[in-house]
Amino acid sequence: MNIKITPLHLIGENERGATFDFSTRKTGDFLFASRNAGSISGNHYHKGLSSSKNPEILLLTSGEAVLFAQTLDGKETFEETLKAPVKVEIGTYIIHTIKATTDISFVEFNSLEEHKKDTFYPKDQG
Repeated sequence: MNIKITPLHLIGENERGATFDFSTRKTGDFLFASRNAGSISGNHYHKGLSSSKNPEILLLTSGEAVLFAQTLDGKETFEETLKAPVKVEIGTYIIHTIKATTDISFVEFNSLEEHKKDTFYPKDQG
C-alpha cells in the first residue's frame, strides 16, 4: 500500500501559537498555522508583488475568528466573523488583521519567503 505520513515542519512558535510549512509537488509551498484564542495576527497588507499574494488566499481549517480589514486610506472598513471551514481571499492594498475567537488553524497558499517579500505594515499613526 502506498501511504506516506510526514510530520509538518515547525518554522516558528510564540505565545500566539505555531506556524508550520510544507510543500507539495503539484502546487508549490504552503504555510500551516495555528493561533491561540485571543491572539491577533496580521495588521499588514500586500502589494501583489508575489502572485501568491494577489489575492492572498487562506483556508481556515478549524475554529472561529474575526477578520478586520480596511483600505489604506481608511475610507472603507470590513469586519466578518469566520467559522471554519472557510476560504478567504484578500485583495492587494487592504490592511487585514485576524483575531482568533477560539483556537484556530489555517493554511496560507504561499511560502514563508513569498510572504516576507510581499508584506507591508501601515505607517505608525501614533
